[in-house]
Amino acid sequence: MSKVEYFIGGAGDKGDWISLAGGATNIMKAVSLNRARTSADIDCIYRGHEQEQEILSDIKKQWQSGKYKSIRITGHSWGGKAAMDLAQDLFNSGVPVDELITLDPISMFPFGKIPIAGNLLSGIVTLPTLVTNSGKSGGYIANVGGQLGAENGAHNIEIDAPHADAQTMYNRARKEMVNAPLGSRVIGTK
Repeated sequence: MSKVEYFIGGAGDKGDWISLAGGATNIMKAVSLNRARTSADIDCIYRGHEQEQEILSDIKKQWQSGKYKSIRITGHSWGGKAAMDLAQDLFNSGVPVDELITLDPISMFPFGKIPIAGNLLSGIVTLPTLVTNSGKSGGYIANVGGQLGAENGAHNIEIDAPHADAQTMYNRARKEMVNAPLGSRVIGTK
């Protein structure tokens, strides 16, 4: 395997405390499976935001062994923030990331640093409370704190899709990769 894309789910997606309370949504698992069906040359790996350190360790190990030649990271919601942190950590370690896509990323800051209670507070604060332009629920969830990554020159795209519709956001981001400014391989959707 030389090309790999990690798909990182957000709150409630895989195995965090929210999914334990109400069952995992597997939103990014579905996006990952769709990408695997349409791109035979890329190994797609699905993880949750709570596995950030495990992902970092795995990528570094596989890069150093020569197994990974091209690394892509896509994250949704809290997984989008984890994806940005991973890309920065990999850059600091000398491991290149060819693509970074964030889908409606949300930061748990400032609450995420508080053990246990921080995740609960972040979850409450980032609950979808408004609607998209077309009336779909959950459209404003990640705009509360502004677009993450904009300050670092990310190519941001605004689309009218609810927060849980990661597949629509991902499809648009893939199309935008062709139109991204030269040298920009960081795409964020909202």
